[in-house]
Amino acid sequence: MARYLTKVRDTLQRFTEWTIEKIRRTENRRVDALAGIAASLPIKEAILLPVHVQTNPSVAETSTCNTIEANQANGQEWTNNITEYLRTGTLPGDPKQAHKVRVQAARFTIIRGHLYKRSFTGPYLRCLSHSEAQYVLAELHEGICGNHSEGRSLAHRAHSQGYYWPTMKKDAVAYVKKYDKCQRYAPIPHMPSETLKPISGPWPFAQWGMDIVGPLPTAPAQKKFLLVATNYFSKWVEAEAYASIKDKDVTKFVWKNIVCRFGIPHTIIADNGPQFDSIAFRNFCSKLNIRNSYSTPRYPQSNGQAKATNKTLITALKKRLEQAKGKWVEELPGVLWAYRTTPGRPIGNTPFALAYGMDAVIPTEIGLPTIRTEAVKQDDASAELRRNLDWADEVRESATIRMADYQQRASAHYNRKVRPRSFKNGTLVLRKVF
Repeated sequence: MARYLTKVRDTLQRFTEWTIEKIRRTENRRVDALAGIAASLPIKEAILLPVHVQTNPSVAETSTCNTIEANQANGQEWTNNITEYLRTGTLPGDPKQAHKVRVQAARFTIIRGHLYKRSFTGPYLRCLSHSEAQYVLAELHEGICGNHSEGRSLAHRAHSQGYYWPTMKKDAVAYVKKYDKCQRYAPIPHMPSETLKPISGPWPFAQWGMDIVGPLPTAPAQKKFLLVATNYFSKWVEAEAYASIKDKDVTKFVWKNIVCRFGIPHTIIADNGPQFDSIAFRNFCSKLNIRNSYSTPRYPQSNGQAKATNKTLITALKKRLEQAKGKWVEELPGVLWAYRTTPGRPIGNTPFALAYGMDAVIPTEIGLPTIRTEAVKQDDASAELRRNLDWADEVRESATIRMADYQQRASAHYNRKVRPRSFKNGTLVLRKVF
């Protein structure tokens, strides 16, 4: 290319006046093809090469089946049949189409050469072609009196101005979505885009949600992190404080607080932190046939049970400590006991009762004894305990039904706020830079 540039500059010096004009590649295909031939052949001396220009393809075009021919978007197609029927009484040849036109024409009329539709809410609506509809949308959206309204509002405004075409809402929504400024300066929607899908455990202690809370105020031994595990069925909580949490700490925690106490779980749900997504922890779970499930970084609510438990524990610690924030490790066992012995609305019972088949004895029953704590005969207490164990399955089944009902009501309340997104794979979207 450098030699060509030198040759061009030497040649230009022989001209008194010259201009350079850029030609698109699509308009310069022959010269481009010749240049490609010259670059691909090792030509040592000047020779003549015949160049044949073939205007038609050498292979016949293959026929296609199931082809649907769409009408040209000249904006008049949807009104053609109705207008022709109202003016001359001509109907399409297809009997079904003719019946459809005859029924539709009853709601239309021609005034001063324009097609109008009878409205249920006001005067006649002028029927617009495709180009006229685009003009109306543009003028109402970003014209002199436009307010850059959303699609539904834009369609309503066009309708209230006395215009009509069959796809008003669809075209208005599509027009607003394609408008650049409305995308760049529109408020980011914080409403959920997908319906709520509750997660429940198939049996007690089968499914656990794990999360790390912190950093918290520094406690003795430099402890400032909290590792929390919550059972999805009984809402039982296990938690321990650490100075720093690594994958080996998570492995020991699962072995000590979950496996050795409640058996091998079916699933552990956690985020994508390195402590949970490490090779060592995955190998540990694989040996015990424990399934690992991870929530997405952009949607941590998929591990909502652990997040809800974290909020409850932190709130309880704040209320107990007030200004003595560094003593949260000492108060943690009491907070866990209070959480385990408090009835929850979703399950209608305490986590302790669902885990052990009976309610725990709390300090209130010691200060003000009840029938259970005043049982004189040991045999009566043992019989009551065995009876509670026999009823444990019924209590857990009732808790399962209550949980399912609670989740359905929560889903119905949540889904009222859902605003679906129309994105698909490959759709180009704007990304906000924080």
